[in-house]
Amino acid sequence: MRRTKALLLFTLLLWMVSCVEEAPRFTVPYARVFFRVDLNGLDYDLTPFSYKIYLQGRRAGEATGYGGLLLFRRAEDLLFAYDLCCPHEDDRTVKVSPTSDGKAVCPKCGSVFVTIHGLGSVESGPSTEPLQLYQVRKESNLDAVFLITN
Repeated sequence: MRRTKALLLFTLLLWMVSCVEEAPRFTVPYARVFFRVDLNGLDYDLTPFSYKIYLQGRRAGEATGYGGLLLFRRAEDLLFAYDLCCPHEDDRTVKVSPTSDGKAVCPKCGSVFVTIHGLGSVESGPSTEPLQLYQVRKESNLDAVFLITN
């Protein structure tokens, strides 16, 4: 009986630990990301199915990651944020170039990444890791304002 309870408790504990959200894996060297996007203000030109690149912050305290930020807007309230650094090259000066069809290409190694679905997955090339993905959260008290963090 005691053994059954211990096994049940162990199974329950294992189940609870497996439900914890996994921390994002870094595919490029860590660099702080804290950036605000305002679709009704400075970023009005980031329309659905378009992208925008940010190489530096615009306000005090903002940071754009290791190689800069690539934002892809898929729909009204659906934004994806990636680091511009190619994970295969691991060099902040080698930045992927976004294309109008929801992909990004590394000019050095030729890897192609899919950005339209929010994963940054590798479509082709020598890279085995996806683009570094950052968290995008809508600011609850402001309409069309998003915060990007890591």
